[in-house]
Amino acid sequence: MSTDKEPFLSRWSRRKLDSAKGPAAPRPVAPAAPPAVGPGAAQSPAKTELPPVDTLKGLASEYKGFLRLGVDEKLRQSALKKLFHDPHFNVMDGLDTYIEDYSKLDPIPGEMLKSLKQANRLLFPEEAAEKDRETDAGAAGAAVADAGSMPATEAPPRQVASDDERVAPERESPPARDATHPTKPA
Repeated sequence: MSTDKEPFLSRWSRRKLDSAKGPAAPRPVAPAAPPAVGPGAAQSPAKTELPPVDTLKGLASEYKGFLRLGVDEKLRQSALKKLFHDPHFNVMDGLDTYIEDYSKLDPIPGEMLKSLKQANRLLFPEEAAEKDRETDAGAAGAAVADAGSMPATEAPPRQVASDDERVAPERESPPARDATHPTKPA
């Protein structure tokens, strides 16, 4: 924090106005570095004859000449476009999630839909109601047949627990005096 008596905003405003009034100091410009001379730089781009883009044949052609300095940017882009249209570069990665065309629907076959138990009532209500009626009729007929065929004397005995097996339910212990009740969230 500064020891000045001038408040921060006043000092900031004053300095901003001062910088706007005064001319900006020219920044020293570093001289441009001469291009590095290498074995490939000895040739001038004007002397190098580049083949027409239409004659390039994918990976079989040489593209170094198109990547040198001084080559027209549109010519460079068209040569690279020709290179990357080669089938070698057009292999899709199997890990790419979004390469499928999800606009084309692949419907679930009808046989599979009918086998889905949870979808039967929603997708085929008429057939489900018919199956319910058949099931109810079959269950009612079976219940009548079972009731009529088994006399009451042959009914299975009720299972009764012996005195040793009967256990009195355990009583819950009363809460401790210092126990607090849980509070409800607001």
